[in-house]
Amino acid sequence: MGLVGALALAANLLCFYLLYTHREDNVNMSSTWLCSRNDLFANAGVLLAAGAGYVLVSRWPDIVVGTLIAALFVSSALHVIRQARIAMSVSGQSAPSG
Repeated sequence: MGLVGALALAANLLCFYLLYTHREDNVNMSSTWLCSRNDLFANAGVLLAAGAGYVLVSRWPDIVVGTLIAALFVSSALHVIRQARIAMSVSGQSAPSG
């Protein structure tokens, strides 16, 4: 499992690197970069929580890391929504209702 986690971390790091220079191009690229960044943090956090849980014989590292990952994803989602609303107002489109 550690090997698969390390490979996933390497793949996430590569995607993060490739998207970094395009993160400000538009809302779609910004969102894609944020997702890549979040995946990188989540992957590293899960690996750290697994190690800490093993060493401490506790589930608290999983709970803490899971809570931090959830907060990061909610924060990123709200950021993308704000960016999309700004882009829509600049282009003259109205936000979908619902």
